[in-house]
Amino acid sequence: MKPIPLLITLMLTGPAWASRGPAPLDPCPAATCNVDAAVGAVNIRTHSTEAQTVLNGILDDAGFWQGASQTPYKKELYDEIRLQKSETGYVPMITGQGDENFEGEVVAHIVYKRNTELPKHMSGAKAIKHLGAGYDSTVGAEYRDSLYVLDLTLFYGYFPQRMYYRYDESKQRYVMWFEKIDESWVDSTVWTKYQAKITQTLDNLDKRWLFNSIIEVTDVFGMFVVTPGETMQSRVTFVSKLTFGDGSGFIAKAGSQMPSVIKAGLKSGFDACVAIAKDEQQKRNAAQ
Repeated sequence: MKPIPLLITLMLTGPAWASRGPAPLDPCPAATCNVDAAVGAVNIRTHSTEAQTVLNGILDDAGFWQGASQTPYKKELYDEIRLQKSETGYVPMITGQGDENFEGEVVAHIVYKRNTELPKHMSGAKAIKHLGAGYDSTVGAEYRDSLYVLDLTLFYGYFPQRMYYRYDESKQRYVMWFEKIDESWVDSTVWTKYQAKITQTLDNLDKRWLFNSIIEVTDVFGMFVVTPGETMQSRVTFVSKLTFGDGSGFIAKAGSQMPSVIKAGLKSGFDACVAIAKDEQQKRNAAQ
C-alpha cells in the first residue's frame, strides 16, 4: 500500500531539517534537541475539541510522548519518528533538520503556501487544490483551505482541510496547524464554490482502475512546528492524526492505522517537503 499523503505531509512539525546521526538509544539528546523542549503555551484554538486538546498537549507538555514508540534514524533527512496510541488511533510524529540550512520562515512558507506542489514529489498525494483563504475569528488566526486527494492504492481518500498560521516570536517558533473543514465555518456561497471545486477534482481524477472507490476521510488534524535547529538553521516537526469512521469500510479503517503505513507516509511527506524547500531557497538566493 502506498503511503498516506496526509500522514506524510504530515510531514513536518518543527523548523528546518538536517541529519545529525543520532545515537541508537538517544536520537534526541536532552542537552541539544528541542523537540520536547520547545513547549510552552501557544494557545492553539481549533473548531474540534479533540484537535485542540491533543495539539495543545503536544506543545505544552513534554510528557505527551511518554510511552510512545520511538524510532531513531541516521543519515536521513529526518532523525526520529514517534507513534503515540490514543483511544481513536495513532498520533504520529516525524522530526528532523533536512540536512541543509533552511531559514525557519522559508520552511513555514512552503508548508503554508506551497502545499499544492506536493503531488510533484509524492506518489501518495494524488491532488491538492487551493480552495480559499481568510481569517477565522473563532480560531483567531489566518487560514488557507485546501482539498487533499490521497492515493491509497486500493482506494482514494479525500478531505477539505483548513490550515492556520502563527509565529511565536518569544520562541522563534512557527506553528501551522490544520483540521478538516466543516461547511458551517463558511457562508453558503463560499461552501458552494468549494463543493464545485471538490466535485470537479474528484470527477476528473485519473484513477488507476475504473472502479476504485473514493472515500471521504472522517477526521484529520495535526500541525507543523518549525523551530531553531541544533546543527542546522531549523528543525521541522510534523504531527498528524487521520481517521476513517465506521462507514468507511474495514480496509480504510485498518490500513490507515498500520504503523508501517503511517511511517512510510511520514517519511515520504518529509522528503517531499525538503525538496520543495530546496527549490524555494534556490529561488530566493537567485533573487538576491
